[in-house]
Amino acid sequence: MAANAGVEVLKGLYLDDSYVLDIRASRGLLAITVEFALAPEHTSYSPALAGEQYCYRQGVLVFEGVTELNWTGQLTSRPSQDPDGSIDYGNIDTLVIDGNHYTLEGDLGTIELLAASIRVALVSDGTTRTPPQ
Repeated sequence: MAANAGVEVLKGLYLDDSYVLDIRASRGLLAITVEFALAPEHTSYSPALAGEQYCYRQGVLVFEGVTELNWTGQLTSRPSQDPDGSIDYGNIDTLVIDGNHYTLEGDLGTIELLAASIRVALVSDGTTRTPPQ
């Protein structure tokens, strides 16, 4: 990941061990629902549940002010169905941030976009992290 303010919102998240649950794009917005794997330094971290490797919290990775979006390879791998019946689209293997240009790669394909901002909102505890201005 490139060094900039956007990286701060990702602090304490293991994206490559998190699971993409849904992807929604609308005018000016990309929202990726994720079961985030949290690192101990994340403010919402708690010990992992029995039988799990990480502390998981559901949330949304939100890109706002999207002016360009290109998504390729989304049909190259099928989503998997978890034992509880939920669907996941795999992991985000990489997220590269270069100014307002973002590139995500993983089982979901490759998403390249230009956006004004990035933030993470955790559903379970209402935590929202945005980069410092």
